[in-house]
Amino acid sequence: MNGSFIDLLAVHRGHFRVESGMHGDVWFDLEEAYTKPKGLETFTVELSRMVAPYEADAVCGALVGGAFVGYSVALELGIEFMYTERFEKRLSNGERKVEYRLAKGFQLVTAGKRVAVIDDVINAGSAALKTCQELIRYGARPLVLGSLLTVGGKRPKALPGNDLPIVALDHLESNLWQPDNCPLCIAGQRLVDPYES
Repeated sequence: MNGSFIDLLAVHRGHFRVESGMHGDVWFDLEEAYTKPKGLETFTVELSRMVAPYEADAVCGALVGGAFVGYSVALELGIEFMYTERFEKRLSNGERKVEYRLAKGFQLVTAGKRVAVIDDVINAGSAALKTCQELIRYGARPLVLGSLLTVGGKRPKALPGNDLPIVALDHLESNLWQPDNCPLCIAGQRLVDPYES
């Protein structure tokens, strides 16, 4: 495989609040990578090869990026595809609560399915893990997490409280901290929430 998925991304270093509520020192603008779908094909085919041994019945990805990659993987493997949608609400304390939900049509057909959960980038893993929870809620069995890129800590990537195998084409070391232990907060570095408009 020539090049890396990272080469398609705008990588920003700084102090960021990620979807899980944790703080990190890396953020990606992923949209540009999707403007040229043909450029992603090599990566999605390779990810499909890594996922294939798990013999999934279906692929599920979180909208937006995970669903784009997941659709390509499902197409390559010749299996079913579904996606979860992101719903966000503000709590009374100002914190954000994010959920990922299957559309009604998928809820009706997911029971008993063995599913590969796919994302474009797994950092803290919020979208992938919440997608797994939603699949389990409707009777599916997540088998593996697949991603074009994992971020945070050393390779291989692990997610606390999750024992599913994670397959990925590439890994970028970075840091993640709980807000009360964040050295960038302690140093007074401005926190950016990329989800705020």
